[in-house]
Formats: sequence, structure tokens, C-alpha cells
Amino acid sequence: MPQVSASSHKRPRKLWWLIGLILFALFAVLQMPAAWLLEKYAPESPYVQHVSGNLWQGSAIWQIPLSSTPLTGAAEWSWQPWYLLLGKLGAEVSINSEPTRLNGQVKVGLGSWEVNDMSGKIAPETLASVVDWQLPNTPIQVNNVSLKRQSDSSAADKDSGENLSGFSQADGQLTWVGGEVGYPSGGKVFYITIPALRAELSAEQKNNKKLLHINLVNNQDKRLGDLYIDGDNMLDVSLTQRLLENMPEYKGQAPQDTPVVSVRQPLMNGLGAR
Repeated sequence: MPQVSASSHKRPRKLWWLIGLILFALFAVLQMPAAWLLEKYAPESPYVQHVSGNLWQGSAIWQIPLSSTPLTGAAEWSWQPWYLLLGKLGAEVSINSEPTRLNGQVKVGLGSWEVNDMSGKIAPETLASVVDWQLPNTPIQVNNVSLKRQSDSSAADKDSGENLSGFSQADGQLTWVGGEVGYPSGGKVFYITIPALRAELSAEQKNNKKLLHINLVNNQDKRLGDLYIDGDNMLDVSLTQRLLENMPEYKGQAPQDTPVVSVRQPLMNGLGAR
């Protein structure tokens, strides 16, 4: 009978020791206090005020200094380890700010990030903290929004030198019942009654750029306008005659599907950020 050498018995044992050591190290990392990691790698972050829990599961209180009164809220996460098999870090995330509440999945990979199945509502109080507009007291509903954005380093085409950073995937909808909006411009406030609308998200590629396209339509699926956001965080706005007819001071004449306003500017300026 063939004899099995002693070394062949030792190899499986060493393999199991190695697997056990890797799992122990991973477990130890996941149990690291989130507050300690924040203090080590982002000790002076103006965005995070308090952190509790660990990498596996925890929560944080955050703030974004958009105006004299910062936008504040809380976030909770629960790590999903199976995304490591895809080379990504993934977590179930819940974001709260006053009545605003969003829930979904966030994944971070090498040179990219993703948001999947994000749903909830953005409260008017949150919108008022972000933009310097007069807004109706109605929330924006977020319905299964998914986005994937690539960074400059991961999306650059080394052969052609083209930079294809931006949004490679987008899906989902935002809905808003609308109302009267006051938009300040040139020392004057212009008013427009926004009809109930739906914003449909998709990803498009134009002029070697990967764009997030937000298609604005009313309840009759008639076009109101288009928003495009590129990898450089530039916002392109195109509004139709149909939408502008809801502004009392607008006297223009054109077919209703005709774009009559086109603007390109940095994203936060385009939103009228405070």
C-alpha cells in the first residue's frame, strides 16, 4: 500500500491555520472603534461631530457647513462583508436630517463609488438649508435611486488620453408635487409655479464624457427640461417653454417642447447653494 508522508498531513493543517489567522485579523479590524479610526485618519474633519460603534456597525453625527446654520444629521451603517468578493466595501446606510430620511446601500471600490436602491424623502427644511430659494412646504420623494461614479484615476483612457470620469450607471426617480418657488437673481426674486413633476435618472455618454441625465417631465409625461451633471461637477440646465409658461413675468413664445433657457455652471452654484 502507498504510504502517505508526514509532510502531506502537515500541509492541510498549515492551510487551516492560515485561514484562521486571516479571519481573526479581519474580525479584529472590523471590531476597531470607529471613533479611533476617525481620530487617526481624519482628526480635524469639519463634517463629523461624533462617532460610535465600529467598522461592522455604527453611527455618526455629521454636519455640512453650507450656511450660517450648518446642515446636520445622523448616519447609521451596517457592513456587508460579501462585497469583499467583488473587491468593494459595502454597507447598508441610513441617513437622517430633521424629517429627511434616506435608506440604501453604499459601495466603495478602487476609484469608484456606488449608491444602490436609495429611497426615502428629502424634507423641505433640508432643501431650505441647501439652496437660497423660497420653496413650497412639500418633500421630494426618492424612489430606488442607483448611481455609479468613477473617479479620474479609474476612468482615464491611457491609450487615447481621454478622461471618462463621471457617471457610468444611473437609475431611479425623484417625484415632487411642486408649488410656488421664488428664485433670487440680480437682486430680484422671480416666482414660478412648478407643476407636479418626475425626475428620471439615467447615464449618458456625450463628447467623451459620462453624464448623469435628469429628465424632468410632468404628470402627463410632457417634457419640462433636462439636467446634466458631468465628472467635473458641472451642471447643464435646459428648461422648456412648457415649464417657463408657469412664470408670470415670462412673455416668450415658442413650441412647448422647445428649450428656451440653457445654463452651464458649477453644480453647487447651479443649485443656488448658500
